[in-house]
Amino acid sequence: MQKLSRRQRERQTREAEIIMAAEKIFYQKGYDDASMDEIAKEAEFTKKTLYQYFINKEDLYFAVACKGYQTVFDYLLAAVQQENNGFEQIRRFIFAYYQFYMDFPHTFRLLKFCPFIKKDGEENAHCRKAEEIKASMVQFLVETIEKGKKDGSIRKDLGSKLSAYSMIYFTIGFFYRLSEFGPSFHNDPVLIQEEFIRFALELLSNTLAPVKAGTG
Repeated sequence: MQKLSRRQRERQTREAEIIMAAEKIFYQKGYDDASMDEIAKEAEFTKKTLYQYFINKEDLYFAVACKGYQTVFDYLLAAVQQENNGFEQIRRFIFAYYQFYMDFPHTFRLLKFCPFIKKDGEENAHCRKAEEIKASMVQFLVETIEKGKKDGSIRKDLGSKLSAYSMIYFTIGFFYRLSEFGPSFHNDPVLIQEEFIRFALELLSNTLAPVKAGTG
């Protein structure tokens, strides 16, 4: 690996500091209400300096989103290493997202803005990178489902890509809903949130399992 020059290292450090400051402001204010002035103040740089590193607020948000998506993906990849067959890896993947939701609530909230960001003109490099990371997660799930079909732990009649997208949408949507309303969303004092979450995720993952003879 080529050694970075001092100027390159300084640029990387400044960029990381700006992203960290933006992450804090976006979390506190939301995307629409956050301003480049506030981010510059938090980072202790001038606004002019911010524009030397990022085209606009949208570009800076997607730089923050890239960091968040990579955190999610690394978290999920680490979890599946503990299992061998495809079904158990998918199950670990789903439950690892639950753990991410619990461990990184600020990052989870920031990523919720992503589908609603109005893009100005052509997609910038950070936006493309965020999409690439998301596509890598989908592809990983597709390959894991294919693996499960081959080892017999996942139903062979399911479309791998359709199943992968369904797993992602159901899981993320479930936690988005939960984050909005919290423990009060079900209005049932008997229903314990953690038990409900675990039951729901087990129910979701079990849709991939082969149907046993005599239970269909």
